[in-house]
Amino acid sequence: MLFTRRRTGRALTLLGLLLAGGWAAGRASAAGPQSVLPPASAVQGWKQMGQVKLYNTANLYNLVDGEAEAIMAYTFQTCAHAEYTPVKAARQVLTIDVYDMKDPLNAFGLFSSDRLSGQPIAIGTEGVQIQPSGLNFWKGRYVVRTTIIKVDPASKAAQQAFARATAAKIPGASAIPAVVKSLPPGRQPRSEKYVRTNVAGQRALSNAVTAKYPKSGMGAELFIAQYPSPAGAKAALAAYQGYERSGRGLAPVKGLGDQAFQVQDKYAKNVVAAQKGKFVVGAHHCRDAASAQALVRQALAKLK
Repeated sequence: MLFTRRRTGRALTLLGLLLAGGWAAGRASAAGPQSVLPPASAVQGWKQMGQVKLYNTANLYNLVDGEAEAIMAYTFQTCAHAEYTPVKAARQVLTIDVYDMKDPLNAFGLFSSDRLSGQPIAIGTEGVQIQPSGLNFWKGRYVVRTTIIKVDPASKAAQQAFARATAAKIPGASAIPAVVKSLPPGRQPRSEKYVRTNVAGQRALSNAVTAKYPKSGMGAELFIAQYPSPAGAKAALAAYQGYERSGRGLAPVKGLGDQAFQVQDKYAKNVVAAQKGKFVVGAHHCRDAASAQALVRQALAKLK
């Protein structure tokens, strides 16, 4: 036993403290995304309609049927849904959905798809106004999506106020994940993404940040995939090279990472990929092999 009979009282005391601490931690985490929802008082003259509804991996389809799988691909945990309306109104005018994505990188990954159809707005770490009725943003481990059902100036003003109130309730600083910052300069603004599976259309490539680099060619894209170990990265590069075995001019590239290859793919055009430690870095759709190599080399220089 960990404690002798003479220490039973102390053991019980310590056990009680541990249980109390664990219960408190569990209670705090159980609060979840509903703790981030703003009070109706955030906008004068508004009220919340009904109770907050909670969704998880079992019932998310009831909220976003067509997008549930895409959301759950980013380690979705839970979602809190609330509805608001002016005090004199009988129907909902505004909805707010707060998605808990476990960590900032996955929140960024989910939000990456939102920003494609919106105009930037300074809310949270990054926000977008999606005309005519949406306003979405992300901060910390949360993605927040708001929608107004009745589109008019008053509702749009309330939407922004509620969104800012929500962002203010999310703890921590508004920071871009460090791995995203590892992408080299020269990328197309707001083209950064986090992709968990099928990076560059390859089943062997996963867990990567990507960005567009138009100066390297029309559609040129760079990815940085990270694996738990160098062995995992080496296997991924080998699988990628195996897929490209039918490409034109497949050849190793010396002096690029630990090992590398280049090829002209029928669809992805000029491709260069390299492994360095636990990373696989690749460029595709480049105008020529030199441009692809330069882009990969630039990225490798920032990795440790």
